[in-house]
Amino acid sequence: MKKTWGGTDIKLVIQKFIKPTDLNPGHNRLSMTLKQVRSKFLSEAEEEKFKNNQGMDVILVEPCLEVSKVHLTKWLIGGSFAYVFKTQWNQIVKNNADTLKPDAVVQIWSFRVGPESQLGFAMIKVKDGKTVSEIH
Repeated sequence: MKKTWGGTDIKLVIQKFIKPTDLNPGHNRLSMTLKQVRSKFLSEAEEEKFKNNQGMDVILVEPCLEVSKVHLTKWLIGGSFAYVFKTQWNQIVKNNADTLKPDAVVQIWSFRVGPESQLGFAMIKVKDGKTVSEIH
């Protein structure tokens, strides 16, 4: 059964290489540095949540097309700010083990859905990463 969400306000947020820290179970997060973010995707009300260190729960459509709820927040990492997907990230890595590998290139797209214009994201693989044999 095909589900159509009717997403609107679609924007490319970031294109990034998957780093080892993005795959490290101890970190359990995907970071998107503000310097690399290509589009403003938060509403003014959502911006206020981040200024008050609240963050928000959002949906993420994974490369395997599973849909997960993740917590989006803003952290200071290594001297610069980054948006971070956390909560459930390790499960998303497991669900997409064939896609999320070191040096894979992914795009994160934002969209709005529903009468409340809820924020959501979709992750799309653009380029394959390295296999374990290529790393060692």
